[in-house]
Amino acid sequence: MEDLRKEFENFIQDRCVTSECEMEEDGFDYPDYVEAINSEMMPPSKSGVYISRWDLKMVGDAIDASIAMDARARMFKMLMRSVHDRETMQKLLGAFASLIDAKIEPYREMMEAYPSSAPIFMDKIEKAERVKRYFDQVLETYFPESKV
Repeated sequence: MEDLRKEFENFIQDRCVTSECEMEEDGFDYPDYVEAINSEMMPPSKSGVYISRWDLKMVGDAIDASIAMDARARMFKMLMRSVHDRETMQKLLGAFASLIDAKIEPYREMMEAYPSSAPIFMDKIEKAERVKRYFDQVLETYFPESKV
């Protein structure tokens, strides 16, 4: 019986099936802009839109970055790993801006069809527009144009 108990405890430790196990970090040193964009865009309460895993996959396809389906946070980090220069970052932020535009279009339609709902949707649209303006800030801060 003791052997069985030890074997089970080893199994739990090896498989990390308890809630005490921490998520393993991937060990990659991400630039500051990854966390900056993540904190502004990914929470719907800050951006006004929900970016799904499929949305991240589509954005990855737009910049020719093949990313596997996974948790949203990991997919976002995998997507950001494919950015190495200003041009790629511009394409990525452009793809995110287009996605945000597509996501707020139904809000505009709802405001038009149901004018009394305008304050609710206007708040979400303003947040989304703020995030798109933030993209320009990120591009200039972390990928300044070289003076050649």
